[in-house]
Amino acid sequence: MEHKYDKLLKATIWIYVITLIGAFVYNFQIKNMQGVGMSVVAMLTPWIVPIAFKVLKLKATNEVYILNVVFVYFASLIGSCLGGYTVPFFDKIVHFFSGILMSVGAMMMFSWIKQEEKIKDPKDVCILYLFINAANLAVAALWEFYEYFMLIFFNNDCINHYTTGVHDSITDMLCAFAGGLLITYLVFRYYKMGKKGFFIELHQNFYKHNNKNGENIEKGFN
Repeated sequence: MEHKYDKLLKATIWIYVITLIGAFVYNFQIKNMQGVGMSVVAMLTPWIVPIAFKVLKLKATNEVYILNVVFVYFASLIGSCLGGYTVPFFDKIVHFFSGILMSVGAMMMFSWIKQEEKIKDPKDVCILYLFINAANLAVAALWEFYEYFMLIFFNNDCINHYTTGVHDSITDMLCAFAGGLLITYLVFRYYKMGKKGFFIELHQNFYKHNNKNGENIEKGFN
């Protein structure tokens, strides 16, 4: 399964690199030093997920890397370096998809901790639903802290926090929450009806690569 995503992963990386170079050139030409600074940040943000997996001693799949690059491409590179956050509702869409990705990550972590791809105890399944949404909202809150930090210390007010204030923070978190609810529904559907889909299969592939008993786990997916 990994090999069929190799070319797609390479393509996303090349698109990211080419756009990043373009962002540097564009911001230098218009003498936007804040944009240059955010381009430097955009050089670092794609490494957050790989470093996190390395620290936790987990194996990331190609799907995880692709989703990471695509999300950072829009959230950091397009949004912060090329003015994406000035486009109406751009940041709300980003927060919605961040909710999806964070919730999938939470589902992965829960199964990895429990060492069960499909949780058997009904009580633990209820805890899984709570964990998915609690982890998602915790990350959403941390992101709002980051945005506030960038505003106060770097004067990076790309989406007018001074004027939108609490309204912007709350609507951002609501969008992330909506993304988390979508994943919660997909997990619920998987447990009740056995229906999978991309995100459930993504979770299963991650579990297969990181299960401590690894050799026989793939048989359980078939």
